[in-house]
Amino acid sequence: METVKRNIVSIEEKNMGTQENDKKVLIYFYYLAITRQKEASDTSIYDIAQITNVFSKMLEYTFKKSLKDRRQELTFAEKVVWLDSFEDMGNGNYNITFKSAKYNHVRNEINTETMEPLGTRKQRRDGDEEQTHLCIRLAQGQQRYLAVHESNYYGITINCIVNYLNECFKRFNWETEEQYHYVVSYEIMPGDDFLTSLKEAKTISALTLTVYKDSLPNDFLRFAERTSDIADDVEIRIKPPKKGGKFPDNLIKAYYEAMQGDGRIKRIKASGSKKHGSFEASTDLIKMKNFISVGRLSTTDEVDSYDFFNKAQEFIETNRR
Repeated sequence: METVKRNIVSIEEKNMGTQENDKKVLIYFYYLAITRQKEASDTSIYDIAQITNVFSKMLEYTFKKSLKDRRQELTFAEKVVWLDSFEDMGNGNYNITFKSAKYNHVRNEINTETMEPLGTRKQRRDGDEEQTHLCIRLAQGQQRYLAVHESNYYGITINCIVNYLNECFKRFNWETEEQYHYVVSYEIMPGDDFLTSLKEAKTISALTLTVYKDSLPNDFLRFAERTSDIADDVEIRIKPPKKGGKFPDNLIKAYYEAMQGDGRIKRIKASGSKKHGSFEASTDLIKMKNFISVGRLSTTDEVDSYDFFNKAQEFIETNRR
C-alpha cells in the first residue's frame, strides 16, 4: 500500500522504546464521522470512500498553506492551534499531529537547581509548543472512523480538534468550490465500565436507545410528511415486557455489542433504582481509555510521534483480534 508522508517526526534513537525511556500516555477512544450536507433533491448515496478521498484532499490542502495560515486562535483558552503533520496511509487511515501554544502566560523564571533568578524571558504572545496526536483508522465494515486521542493536559482536546477540522473544511469548501459541505463530529466510544455499572442497579425500568435516523426502516419514516424535518438522532424507549417484569438476560449487553459493531446505535441509557435512590447509566458518560508506554524525546520529554503511532496501531490491532 502506497504511503504518503507529510512532515512526520521520526523516532529519535533506535533504542527509544526501551522501558527506562518510555512514558505512560493516557489515550481515549472515539468514533469520528464525516457527514455530507446535500440538497433534498440529491439522491446520491453516502459513500465512505468518497468521504475519505475528500478528507485526504482537505488535509493536503490545509498542510500546503503557510504556518501562519494554518493557525486557528482559541480566544477563550488563550491558545493557538495548527496542523503540524499528517501521514495518509490510504483506505481511511491517518496519523495526525497537531500543535498548540498557550499565550498570555508570563512568569518570573528560576533555575530550580542553582535557584538563580532568570527574570521574565517570554513576551505575552510567546507560548510553548505542545504536541497532541490523533490516530485515525477506518472502522471495519462501518461508515465512520475509530480515533485514538493522546490525552495531553497541556495540549488540545478532541472537541478542539474536531472544531479545527471543521474550520479547515469550511475554508476548503469555500476556496475550492467543493460541491458538498462536510461536517466532522465525534462520539465517545464507551468503556466496558458501562456494563460493570449496571451491577449497581436493583431494578432497570427503562432502556433508551439513541439511533441514527438513517438506520430506521423507510416505512417507519414515511408517516412523517417530510422526513427531513426529523432530527438526525431518534430515541427509542424500551420498557420491560410487563409490569414488574425484567429485561431478558444479556439484552443490554447485546445492545452494547451492537453499538460497538455496525454503529447504528449511538447511545444507550439505562434507568431504574438502586439500593438507595434512583439509578442511571449512560454510554456517553463512560469513555473507553487505556495507557500505552511510548518513547519520549530527550530534549523536551514529549511523546515521540513515530513511536506513539506504532503503539496506537498495535493496540488497535490487538483489540480487533
